[in-house]
Amino acid sequence: MAISTVPHVPVAGGPNEADAALQHPWRKHARLSSVSGTVEAFLAKAGFDRGPWIAVAMATGIATWFVLDMPWQWIAAIGGAVILSLGALALWRDRPERAELRLAGITLGLAFAFGLSLVWVRSEMVGAKAIDRPLVERFEARILERDEQPARDRVRLVLASRDAETGTARKVRVNVPLAKDREALREGAVIRLRARLMPPASPMLPGGYDFARRAWFDGLSATGSVIGDIEVTQTAQVQGGLASAQRRLAAHVRDNLTGSSGTIAAALASGDRGAIDEADEEAMRDAGLTHLLS
Repeated sequence: MAISTVPHVPVAGGPNEADAALQHPWRKHARLSSVSGTVEAFLAKAGFDRGPWIAVAMATGIATWFVLDMPWQWIAAIGGAVILSLGALALWRDRPERAELRLAGITLGLAFAFGLSLVWVRSEMVGAKAIDRPLVERFEARILERDEQPARDRVRLVLASRDAETGTARKVRVNVPLAKDREALREGAVIRLRARLMPPASPMLPGGYDFARRAWFDGLSATGSVIGDIEVTQTAQVQGGLASAQRRLAAHVRDNLTGSSGTIAAALASGDRGAIDEADEEAMRDAGLTHLLS
C-alpha cells in the first residue's frame, strides 16, 4: 500500500522560515565572498609567480588579433579589456582586503589590450601588401640580405625595389641558382634583373603554415626566381659587416669539416643553416634538436 506524504511547506513565522530564506539562489553573497577571499589569499601567496600571467594575457591579446578579422572587432576587444580594468578598479577601490584582486583585474586587462594594440601597430608599420597577381618583369633593386643555401643549390636575395606602375617601394625575395651567383652579389649592391614574381602563398590546408602571414610581417610583397643573367650596376661600398663575418665563419667550418658534421657545425657556430641537407634537418627535427640550430 503506497503512503502519500504531503511536502513540508514552511510558512511565515514557522520554525523553518530562516532555513527557507537561505535556500534562495540570491542569498549566496557570503559564499561568493568566500570564493573571492580564497582567490585573494592565493594571489597574495603567489608573489612573483604572478608575473608570467602578464605575459600570458599579452600573448592572448596578440592571438586575438589573428583570430578576429575586422578593425571594429579589434577595437571592441580592446574596449572590453579596458572596461574590465576599470570595473576591477571601481568594484574594489575602497576594499583593501581585495587589493590583490583589484591589481590582477587591472593588470591583466591592460596587458591584453597592450598585446592586441602592439601587434596591430606592428602590422601597420611593417606590413606589406602583396602583389595582385603573378608577373614577370625586369627591374632594378638594391640587395638588402643574402642567404646562401648550397644544400638547395641556390642563393636567396632580399631586394628593395620600386613598383614600375605606382613607384611605391617594395621588398621582394628571389632565388638565384648557384651557377649564376658571383662575388659582387652582396648586401648593398645595386642590380638589374628579370624575375618571375608570385604573391606569398596562403596555407594549402586549414591549420597549415601560413607563409602569407609571415611575409606580411617580414615586409615581403612577392617571392620568385631569377630569369636569365643578373647585371650589377653598382657594387657594394662596404664588404664587411655581421652578415659577411657570419658567411666567412660558416665557410671556414665547412672547409675543415666535411659532410653532415661540417654543415651542422657551421650552423651551430654561425647560425647559417643553408648548407644543411634536407634529410639531416629532418633527422634533427625528429630527434627534437632543431632548436639547437636556431
